[in-house]
Amino acid sequence: MTAAGDSPPVSDAVLMTLAGIAYGAPDAIARYLAEAKPTAADWCVAWLPASPDPPDPLVNFAYMARNERNGIHVLAIRGSYPNPLSSAYWDNSRQDSPFGDMVDWPGAPGAEISAGTADALKNLLELADAQGQSLEAAVAAMPASAPLVVTGHSLGGTLAPVLALRLAGSAGDRPVAATSFAGMTPGNGAFAKLFAAGTPFEGKVRRVYNTLDTVPYGWDSVFATHDFYDPEPKGGPIVSALLLAVAARLELGGYDYTAVGTPVALKGELRPPAVDCELAAYVIENLHQHMPDTYLALLGAPPLPFSILFGTMVVPQGAPLASLQTGRPYPLAYL
Repeated sequence: MTAAGDSPPVSDAVLMTLAGIAYGAPDAIARYLAEAKPTAADWCVAWLPASPDPPDPLVNFAYMARNERNGIHVLAIRGSYPNPLSSAYWDNSRQDSPFGDMVDWPGAPGAEISAGTADALKNLLELADAQGQSLEAAVAAMPASAPLVVTGHSLGGTLAPVLALRLAGSAGDRPVAATSFAGMTPGNGAFAKLFAAGTPFEGKVRRVYNTLDTVPYGWDSVFATHDFYDPEPKGGPIVSALLLAVAARLELGGYDYTAVGTPVALKGELRPPAVDCELAAYVIENLHQHMPDTYLALLGAPPLPFSILFGTMVVPQGAPLASLQTGRPYPLAYL
């Protein structure tokens, strides 16, 4: 269940479903909205980027859904593309990195975001639908009183408050809020203050995370995850050394990563180790704790209408593994 926090205009179960659907094939998103129980009755596609020609995974992707009953719009940002055979995977990996240059946030002296976050934001703002309408233009075309909630999972969660802040700057009096799931920290302390008490975003940004998911502890609390799974699976000295090295590099680099928004904790549930190898079991548990369907289960919501098989492929729910050997062209997924 969701811990105490500011109530969003859309339930977390619906927001996480919308965020998860962003991982599916773009041309099937309307069908996924109709198939997913939390969205089936009221939600439809309001804006969808055009696919590249020739077809190729978009490095960053988002779509907008509209509640036909109350007019609320949700902009859902896809997380990282997981297929290492795609260039999008490596581009997203660079965007996930906390290292390298920091980029100034316009109009806020001292506020900075990571270079990878800035790159992903630029890509999102350059998306356009088949009629050439950009993301910002689509938001501007919404009814003036229609609330907008920006959401996303993983990399999409990192970007959700950043994109919300950017859109709010040109939204006039439109209500804009953000709810992230499993997102990392996008910027420094001065950037986080842009969402603090006394700002237009006070109480409007929520950071939902699974307490056993290591990802949302990046990049402000990296080493806190070194003994995460008690009693097992432990990552062993390799994982501890890696986390210590990352935490030390962040501290010495003076990045000052600071979490954004009101934290909303979902109490994670540890599973018995899946394999005997300690390191492999740790990696498998990390992946499980981060998956969209794990977040949906913690929220008491049904799984997505597709499965992210092995973290790299989208298949219909319940599809037999044998079907993967028939040559049927299931679309690649995004995580």
